[in-house]
Amino acid sequence: MLGIAVIIFREFFMIEWWLLSLLIGITFFASILIIYPFKRHLAASLVLIPVIFAMAFTGYFYWGGFGKWQDYIQRQEKQEQAEAMLKSIKSPQELINKLRSKLDDRPKSAKGWYLLGRLYSSQNEKQKAVDAFATAYQFNPNDEQYAVNYAHSLWQLHNRQFTEQITEIFNNLLKTNPNQPDALAMLAMDAYVSHAYEDAINYWQRLLKLAPPQSEEANAIRKAIAKAEGQIKLREKSLEQ
Repeated sequence: MLGIAVIIFREFFMIEWWLLSLLIGITFFASILIIYPFKRHLAASLVLIPVIFAMAFTGYFYWGGFGKWQDYIQRQEKQEQAEAMLKSIKSPQELINKLRSKLDDRPKSAKGWYLLGRLYSSQNEKQKAVDAFATAYQFNPNDEQYAVNYAHSLWQLHNRQFTEQITEIFNNLLKTNPNQPDALAMLAMDAYVSHAYEDAINYWQRLLKLAPPQSEEANAIRKAIAKAEGQIKLREKSLEQ
């Protein structure tokens, strides 16, 4: 399957250069036709030729999809490199070692530290996962994915108990994105455990708006809201007595 993908990639690559050659040829003949009326004015002809080529290639880059095609080529190359590396990996630990080796060369790669954290999490190495996610978060604190995984790994490390740091990370996420679903879900859980049922309901109601109405997620959120409302009623009854 990979061999077929490589063949297709090469064929498309050859087609792309064939199209560029065709573009050059068409532009050349178009230049001749355009500058023909100016054949007696050599200076004007010499100025027009590079202008025509520049306009043709600029138009192709912006409207012909050349930039997108180059991005596609780069993504394909990276995917092929990743697939080749994965085929040579025999164990998760070997993959971790290879990634650590890469990070020795690029220690400020937030994406690399994030991926290392994911690998450590898959191996249930909680402290190492926290350290890796913390480094990714340090280099790029504005990335939601890094922040969520860092806070969640801290939560798991503390036996699924919320700390001030964890709550702060999720609150910061909501300041940037009020509809960040992971932050809403985790803060709702924290509020419920802390008996702040009104706050929990508020978070869940905001989260409910993001879920498809008839989905399992929506039904689970509605049950959580009903449970919190039940706790409020029990608290009110106990106060009355």
